[in-house]
Amino acid sequence: MSSKNLLVELFVEELPPKALKKLGEVFAQTLAQALKNAGLAASTAAITPYASPRRLAAHVTVVLSVAADKAVAQKLMPVAVGLDASGNATPALLKKLAALGADAATLVAPGVAVQRRVTPGGAGPAAVTVQLERFRQRLAVWREAVTPDVR
Repeated sequence: MSSKNLLVELFVEELPPKALKKLGEVFAQTLAQALKNAGLAASTAAITPYASPRRLAAHVTVVLSVAADKAVAQKLMPVAVGLDASGNATPALLKKLAALGADAATLVAPGVAVQRRVTPGGAGPAAVTVQLERFRQRLAVWREAVTPDVR
């Protein structure tokens, strides 16, 4: 996977001059930590904060363009609804799986909910599910990164 540098710059209202340094550092550290937690930045990535009265910015080195694939479990329905007394899939569960383009071989029942294991690199709806999960993760990372908890 290729990696590049990332520069994020926020235009903001007038920031208090005494808090500029701390605001810039917190923004940069929060962004870098969120990227590292999502697997998008290397642990050795260098972070450079920038701050001016109307701008906050952070430069992060070694940022991947795409996170590595990982398996996810998707909750489908409660076990009481999805499985009968002998542990076989009910018609409701089979209908749900058919709508997702999967079969009963992908099921896992860990107690309270029937789940479907999705492995990366698959074709069809499973691959789409993995791509959607990656997108949701990236979106969550960016939302967390651009709204740091500054005290």
